[in-house]
Amino acid sequence: MKKNLLTSTALVGTAALFGGVAGAAEAPTWKLTGNANFQFYWVDQDETLVTKRTITGGGSVTVFKTKTLPQDHDWYFGVDEAELQLNVSGTADNGLNYGFKIELNANTTDDTMADEVRLQFSGGWGTLQMGDEDGAEDIMNYGGENLMGATGGFDGDQDDYLFRVITTKRDSVAPTTFLWLAWGTSNTRGAPMYPTIAGDTSDQTKISYFSPRFSGFQVGASLTPTPNNGDDFKEDGDWENHIGIGANYDNSFGGVRVRASAVYSAASQTGTGTEDISAWSVGGIVGFGPFSLGANYTDNGESGMPTASGWESSYWNVAASFETGPLYISAGYFDSTMDYRDLDLGYSHIALTADYTVAPGLGVYAEINFIEDDWDLLSHETTSLVAGANVSF
Repeated sequence: MKKNLLTSTALVGTAALFGGVAGAAEAPTWKLTGNANFQFYWVDQDETLVTKRTITGGGSVTVFKTKTLPQDHDWYFGVDEAELQLNVSGTADNGLNYGFKIELNANTTDDTMADEVRLQFSGGWGTLQMGDEDGAEDIMNYGGENLMGATGGFDGDQDDYLFRVITTKRDSVAPTTFLWLAWGTSNTRGAPMYPTIAGDTSDQTKISYFSPRFSGFQVGASLTPTPNNGDDFKEDGDWENHIGIGANYDNSFGGVRVRASAVYSAASQTGTGTEDISAWSVGGIVGFGPFSLGANYTDNGESGMPTASGWESSYWNVAASFETGPLYISAGYFDSTMDYRDLDLGYSHIALTADYTVAPGLGVYAEINFIEDDWDLLSHETTSLVAGANVSF
C-alpha cells in the first residue's frame, strides 16, 4: 500500500513537472556547432628563495627547494581548445520543451571524449537539466571573470604554462604535521589561482533546476551525489552530496544593464580529518553602452582543508571591458590568499586582453599576463603573452 502510494505521488509530481500549455508539437531538430584554435605562448618565469622563517609559537619552517628552473623553454605553440557541440530540441503537444546537448572534446592533448552530456526540459515553470553540466554555483555567479576576453585572462590558460612554486615544509611547532607539496600546476595548499568557488562541481553528473526570471530575479539549485560522471558515478570520492544554490538579478534601466549574484557551495567529506565544503560568493556587473565593469568576492573558508588546521582561502577580482564594432578589449585584476597561522600565501594576476573579429566565425586575440605567486618562503613572478586564432561555426 505504501509503495503504491509513493508510486502514485511520483507519477502525479512528474505529470505536473512535464505538463504545460497545450500547443502544436514540433519534432526534434538538431544543430551542430564547433570551434578550434591555435595559440602562441611566450613565458618568462623566475623565482626567489628564502630558506627559513620564524612562525607563531617560536618555531620555524624550513623549505627544501626541489627544482631550480621552472621553465626550460620560454616559447611554444599549443592547440588549447577544439570541440564540437550537438544540440537537439523539440516541443511536445502540451508545450513542454525538451532536448539534449552533447559536447565533444577534439583536442589531441585531451583524453576526455565527452565533456558535457545532459538532458533539458523547460516550460513556464522553469528549466530542468539532468546530466554532466555545470552547476548553479557556477552558472548563476557573476564577476569580473565574465568580462575577460582572449583565453580568459585571470580565468584563462595559466594552468597550461604556470609552474607553481611548491615545496616540502615541516612545521617545527607541530613536528608531526607535514605540509606535503610537490612541483606541479596546482595544489590545495596554495592560494587559489582561478576564480573558482570551493566545491565547484564542473561537469560532474547532477540535476539542476532554474526558475523563470521574474522582474530580473532568478533562483537555481543543483544536487551532485558524487564527484564523478559517466560510468564512474557509483564510485566514492573525497566528498558527497554537493549542493549548489544561487540567486541572481539581470535587468536594464534605459541604457544601463545591472547584474548581481549570490551563490553558495556545500558538500560533506567522506573521510575524516578534512573539513566539509562550505563557501559563498557575491558578484556583479554594470554595463553602460560599450563599457562594462564587474567584480566578485568569494570566501572558501576552511573548505577541504585539514580539520582544525586553520587553513582558510578567499579571493576577489575586478575587471572592465570596452566593445566597439569588431574589437573587444578588457583589463582585470585577480587577488587570492591562503592563510595559515602567520604564513600568508598569495596569488595575484593582472591581465590585459584584446579580441578582433576578422570575419564571421574567424577571430584573432591576444593577452598579456603579469602573475605573482607567493608561497611566503618562495615566490614566482611570471609574465606571459598568449596570442591565437579561432575558427567557429
